[in-house]
Amino acid sequence: MGAITILMRDELVKELLPLLLLLYLALLWPASPALADNDAPEDMILILDASGSMWGQIDGVNKIVIAKDVVEGLVRGLPPEQGLGFVAYGHRREGDCKDIETLAEVGAGRDGVIASLRSLTARGKTPLSRSVEHAARTLDYTRQAASVVVVSDGLENCGVDPCELARTLEEQGLDFTVHVVGFDVSEQERQGLTCIASETGGTFVAADNAEELATALSTVAGAGASYSEGSGAPVPSQLALKATVLSGGPLIQSKLSWSVTAKESGEQVFEQANTGSAETELLPGVYTATASWTGWQDGSTTKTGELTFEIKPQQHKVITIPIDLGLNVTLDVPDSTPEGVGFDVTWTGPDDLGAYIHVASSEDGPRRAIYLLSVAKARSDTGVTELSSPVTASLGAPSTEGTYEVRYVLDQPRIILARKLLLVTDGNFAIQAPEQAPVSSTVKVAWSGNATAGDMVTVIAAGKDKAFENGYTSKLNPDGSAELVMPADPGDYEIRYVLANGYTTYPNTQYAVQAVSPITLTPVTAGIRGPREAIGGSQVEVSVDLPADWEDDFVSIVQPGALKHNRDSWITLSRAEIEEETFSFQAPNIEGDYELVYFLAPGNSPIARQPITISRAAARVDAPASIRMGEDVTVRYEGPAYSKDRVIITPADEPDLKMWGWGTRYGFGIPEGVTQGTHTIKNYTFAEPGQYEVRYVTGLQHQVLARATINVVE
Repeated sequence: MGAITILMRDELVKELLPLLLLLYLALLWPASPALADNDAPEDMILILDASGSMWGQIDGVNKIVIAKDVVEGLVRGLPPEQGLGFVAYGHRREGDCKDIETLAEVGAGRDGVIASLRSLTARGKTPLSRSVEHAARTLDYTRQAASVVVVSDGLENCGVDPCELARTLEEQGLDFTVHVVGFDVSEQERQGLTCIASETGGTFVAADNAEELATALSTVAGAGASYSEGSGAPVPSQLALKATVLSGGPLIQSKLSWSVTAKESGEQVFEQANTGSAETELLPGVYTATASWTGWQDGSTTKTGELTFEIKPQQHKVITIPIDLGLNVTLDVPDSTPEGVGFDVTWTGPDDLGAYIHVASSEDGPRRAIYLLSVAKARSDTGVTELSSPVTASLGAPSTEGTYEVRYVLDQPRIILARKLLLVTDGNFAIQAPEQAPVSSTVKVAWSGNATAGDMVTVIAAGKDKAFENGYTSKLNPDGSAELVMPADPGDYEIRYVLANGYTTYPNTQYAVQAVSPITLTPVTAGIRGPREAIGGSQVEVSVDLPADWEDDFVSIVQPGALKHNRDSWITLSRAEIEEETFSFQAPNIEGDYELVYFLAPGNSPIARQPITISRAAARVDAPASIRMGEDVTVRYEGPAYSKDRVIITPADEPDLKMWGWGTRYGFGIPEGVTQGTHTIKNYTFAEPGQYEVRYVTGLQHQVLARATINVVE
């Protein structure tokens, strides 16, 4: 039989350790005396929650610190023949629901498990369900019995239904059971955790029953090896001593000296110098441990920490002592601020050590910040150089109401030196808009709330994850109004109030949606009529059936099926000289099959089409067959004489698409509307003798409508 133990969150060490031991013994305790004589202890996997929520504190101590000490004590108390594996999740990457790792295979040595445990840092998400599945597969749960013990402060946050997964594992497993212990869980979370247990035939126990469990443990703990046989006299228990740089900081590995004294007698019972962590054995009783460290900065001053603790019978104890660095910090923040409204922070502290101040969730680690400021830069900007003198600077506020922490954080090592609670209150944002509107229309919106600089309203397809759509936003008017232009595609949309806030990568903070009003966009129709054929470059007369608010709409002659206008042949209706819904605009010069299209604006959506064929305009140029270098060139032309048409002279082998290079002489421009004429180019300078062409070129799209060859000789 295999067993899996998951430790996620702790209330108090004195409650959690007995609880874990009781659950462990419940898994091992045989159902009958016969089994007790014959069965070896079952394999077990410990799963430790190292998600960001473990940075929360209980009695001023980070939960991850408490949890690691308790789990290590449990590991040390297991019998040698007990097969043990170790899994952690959320310890490597933020926001990664796949961050689940086996750190020690079943059967690994205790030292390896403890080393892996001590190295963990809380960082990421809580893939509770997948971690149970991972451990179950590790224990080959479909071929042998497997039990899971979950100690949790709530449900996971990775989108997996734990009840459904528990049901599936129960159905597929040979004999799969999940026992759940919930600490500090809400009623809703308790129901979800109970579901995991009930689906697999396990038991759910709430954290408030910890004292009862501790009493029950004292009854069954006699099965352990904490008393010598026959005498009944107590025997020493293991004590592991660790020290960290301040509370929650890195584990100190060297230059530590330890002293442990019995509290009642004052007798020193353990001493060790110039080491890192230490171990010893002590009889049950109350003791005081002192750690002295000479590894801070240049080592010229000794930093110390002290902790009083109790060793109970049959209990292996692990303690972590934070070393006080003597860094004095004061931190003052307001009690509250509205969503997105920055606030002033006043502080003193070791600003010269690369510290900073940030605001974060109480469950975020010291590396996770919503907004932060460099205290050294802020001090320099204010001109206050004395570190003991207070400095005040502004810090951005979160975009979601709730309770947060403002922290003074040392950068190297990354440790929180001081923290103050900040209540972010509701900004009372609301938005009012019509339930329905035509596509591409302008909608008036009413908004309310504690607006900040950069806030906006936007219209976006319903249910989209991103906060706003570029091109479909509007600034807020001081009178509580705004105007939004609707997209061109019909469907279900949302008009949203977006709190801009400052730049941050923290989720749901910059451009946070604060209020939503649904709106349905209805289609708009229009009609377009024109000739079926037209000469390239000519004015095409078009009739249209205009919708409401048509002034920004436009028409264009485009390639068949095109969704965008042709920039060489289009006109905005507000600029067209419309008489009785009829107007003219210039056709493209490139011959071919096209469509005459009505585009709705904004959005540039085509809503009406008609085929049209464009033919090339007729033109002619006449020039001398041969001339000498330096002679005048007389050219006669006939053509449509559109705007900016011209005659050019270019080497005969120059392609039409490349005739605007250095070897091209641009001849003369043709006056608009003058469809024929003769022009003499005085003293035309050819680059060299050879074959040249005189070409009639349109101003629009540079199409060659006619050409004549000139032989230039010496």
